[in-house]
Amino acid sequence: MTHAKTNPMPLPTLPMHLMLTVGCWLSSPFALQCAKSGLLPLSSLPNLLQKSPAAQLPKKLEQAINAEAKSRAASLLSGVLRYFETPYVRDVAEPPCVWQRGSARLLDYGSLAADNASLSRVVLFIPSLINRYYILDLEEERSMLRHLITQGIYPLVLDWGQPGDDEAGFSCADYVSEVLAPAIDFISKFAGEKIHLAGYCMGGVLALAAAQVKPQKVASLALFATPWDFHCEDFEHFLVDAARRDWLLEYIRSHKTLSPDFVQSLFYIANPWLFEQKFRRYEGLAEGSRAARDFVALEHWVNDGVPMTAKVAEDCLIDWAQDNHLLAGKWKVKNKSVRPEKMTLPTFMAIPQNDHVVPLSCALPLADALPHAHIIRPSAGHVGMMVGSRAKRELWQPYADWLIERRET
Repeated sequence: MTHAKTNPMPLPTLPMHLMLTVGCWLSSPFALQCAKSGLLPLSSLPNLLQKSPAAQLPKKLEQAINAEAKSRAASLLSGVLRYFETPYVRDVAEPPCVWQRGSARLLDYGSLAADNASLSRVVLFIPSLINRYYILDLEEERSMLRHLITQGIYPLVLDWGQPGDDEAGFSCADYVSEVLAPAIDFISKFAGEKIHLAGYCMGGVLALAAAQVKPQKVASLALFATPWDFHCEDFEHFLVDAARRDWLLEYIRSHKTLSPDFVQSLFYIANPWLFEQKFRRYEGLAEGSRAARDFVALEHWVNDGVPMTAKVAEDCLIDWAQDNHLLAGKWKVKNKSVRPEKMTLPTFMAIPQNDHVVPLSCALPLADALPHAHIIRPSAGHVGMMVGSRAKRELWQPYADWLIERRET
């Protein structure tokens, strides 16, 4: 058994987001001056201002906005500096790798149990292709995988790794057929029974496809914050016109892989103020507190991203996001459309109430399509649901209880 020690440098994405956010705040007074003069295309503010007696903002309001902008920028800078200066190493016992295909490794968490012969209901966890698997095992005491062991469940996780030569031309469907399906074959042979699949975010989409490809070897399915309808109202800002779509497709196809920085930038565009909010909140946390340590641990995971192959990027950013192939039933694996409405497996779905990555309107259509879905609604967000202070109560234990109750048909 080895210890996984990760201390990724959060560059260059974090400074880029920092400059953009600080720039937004420090330009606020200038923007107000332009609005006052009618130079910005704001629908109501210029008219409101121009109706004032002198067509001017009150001087005190300008001064207050200027002071607030500087204060927020300073608070953000202080939070980011504190993060950079805080030493952190993720030091956890990593389970053995029991199978490998290309860059992907199968990690056997069940082997960490003192008496793994007493564990039952083997579960394969499938993370997203663009994030590291250890959000499921962030630290010893903040680990869904380790908690399930205490409940008599045998967990394994697929660590996709970074795409290498073997995966250079892979699409999402190829990852399912060439890596995930063979991993299921290996585990089911090793376990001597059907296994349970659990997917997080994009990993849920892959898990759904794998369950369709290997129905005779899968006993149940769990989907955590899994996206489905990309044309929902909450994702309208991701839709682009034909010209921008063609540019994006050309950009993707001109690269072998797309860097984690590119992916992070998409999340930044989706919610530019989330970056500011979290670092300003961190700046106010007590030094050495559990909350401060948790923030640093989680932020290191966020900045430890994985590149996407060009075909995976085309799947996610064009076929899924722009053309809505998932909802339309046009995404195919092994030449068959992935159709949740035909899924007969019992399915556990966790749809967080405050998810800004996979909002409710994106995830709920999948729940509606699955005939045998048991749905829970954790109160946290996309990541907090997995590792937050309420994760054990609102997700880990409910899933363990549901899984233990399953009876294989």
